[in-house]
Amino acid sequence: MLRLLVYAFLLCAAYFFIKKVARSFLEGYHQGGDRRPAPPPGEAELVRDPQCGAYFMRQKGIKGVVEGKAMHFCSEECYDKYLKRKSRS
Repeated sequence: MLRLLVYAFLLCAAYFFIKKVARSFLEGYHQGGDRRPAPPPGEAELVRDPQCGAYFMRQKGIKGVVEGKAMHFCSEECYDKYLKRKSRS
């Protein structure tokens, strides 16, 4: 009977130890375990297109200068539409 209690205790201790190790391993994996460096500030910045209102990453958009002001657009199409709308105003 004593041997059964010792085995049960060892089995429970091993279970909780393995569970704790697995949890810490998985948390490290989900919190950047791939060890890729963070992008420089401003590189992954989201901006809003003034024409259509869509949000996009600044480096993937089109940069245009309108009335001396630098603006970012999600596509050439939105940039052209914005210029046409400004020229009518």
